Amino acid sequence: MSGRMYSIQAKNSAEFVDKIDQLDLSIDTAQIFVSRLPPSRLLDVLDISSIRCYWLTSSQGVGTLEPSLEKINHFLESTLGEGEGIIFLEGLEWLTSLHGFESVHSMIRTISERISMSDWTVYIAISPSSFDQRELSRIYREAPVLNVTIDEQQFTEMESSQSQHDHPANIRSSLEMDLNEDGTPKLVMLTKLPKSGFTKQILQRRILQWRRMGLDTAEVESSLYHEDIDLMYAEYIQIEENVRRAVELERYILADVKDTQERTIALFRIRQLTGLDELENRYFLD
Repeated sequence: MSGRMYSIQAKNSAEFVDKIDQLDLSIDTAQIFVSRLPPSRLLDVLDISSIRCYWLTSSQGVGTLEPSLEKINHFLESTLGEGEGIIFLEGLEWLTSLHGFESVHSMIRTISERISMSDWTVYIAISPSSFDQRELSRIYREAPVLNVTIDEQQFTEMESSQSQHDHPANIRSSLEMDLNEDGTPKLVMLTKLPKSGFTKQILQRRILQWRRMGLDTAEVESSLYHEDIDLMYAEYIQIEENVRRAVELERYILADVKDTQERTIALFRIRQLTGLDELENRYFLD
């Protein structure tokens, strides 16, 4: 058994999730996310379809976890006692405001001791500005800082000959996206993934980026179950082409379609990646 606990420095949930994206995690590994945000809010930044989410709240319901250190400890104890997997825990600053630093630090120390006898890994979100230097040192003693750079170019599999920052149609790796007037994220083209070095984990990260733009990725998600990388890449290329078409259609519709109802229906279909042939015939061939 070689369980470990790490700290990931993040100012908010979005940055924490963004850094989690950079970790090379197997999609077959059990994952649990404990957050101050309800699942409905997490959907904006996280693919929760394959992650068990627990909301730290006093409200009672399925998928909720009372922000009591005793209840959290009990939950973690029972989880770490079986199997293996990964736990992402955020909200320590809030828990500290409720229970005090000493009590929260005691919980962290207990988790650290328990996890060392398990096959689980725990990543906790830490906002450095919320603790003084002495408190941070004590936290990091139990959960060393894992330095994660939010930059896809840190991953050799994602490298391309052209810098991401110079690519005019490339999305920022940050979760802060450009928005349309109705508040939905603008569709943008991402740098095409090269076949060399293509892996299931890289495809998973790309799918999550598409989901954040509001695209329906159900079709390509089935590719994650393939063992044949060539087949997986071929299906990825097909979806990438559909996304390119969707980007061009959205730009045209936002600029030239004035009828509100027609625009709303067209934008919905675009994000479902359905009816692209019909929309192209209507707007580009007339």
